[in-house]
Amino acid sequence: MRLPGRTRPPPAPQPAQHPALRRQVEPPGQLLRLFYCTVLVCSKEIAALTDFSGYLTKLLQNHTAYACDGDHLNLRCPRHSTISVQSAFYGQDYQMCSSQQPASQREDSLNCVAPTTLQKVLDECQNQRACHLLVNSRVFGPDLCPGSSKYLLVSFKCQPSK
Repeated sequence: MRLPGRTRPPPAPQPAQHPALRRQVEPPGQLLRLFYCTVLVCSKEIAALTDFSGYLTKLLQNHTAYACDGDHLNLRCPRHSTISVQSAFYGQDYQMCSSQQPASQREDSLNCVAPTTLQKVLDECQNQRACHLLVNSRVFGPDLCPGSSKYLLVSFKCQPSK
């Protein structure tokens, strides 16, 4: 029975029947794949950060390498970086390469330093990613102390390539 002047409001749409309000439910397999991909991407990013951290540490460190007469000295920097030579010494030393020498010979060790060492190492290694040097008095100029053992000591940094 209808009362005069009153109209009935239209029925409200049911949420499950209205297309805009329907929820999509993903099958469990797709959710699992999405979760796996998220974990995989995050773990790759963490690994990349760890690699970058190691790379950055190598760039910021001061490196020192030495080799005795007759040996080879190898300097190497990581990818996308080059050697920046800080100092170089070629001369006599009694602790690095040979057994202890008498004290009288130690006084002469100041005269057994090759003055051309830094320039030679700069010429061979500066701005290179890797460098390989033969340690020998013929490479570093005249032998100021024939018969004594000598060594090469190089300090360097790795700088980002330009």
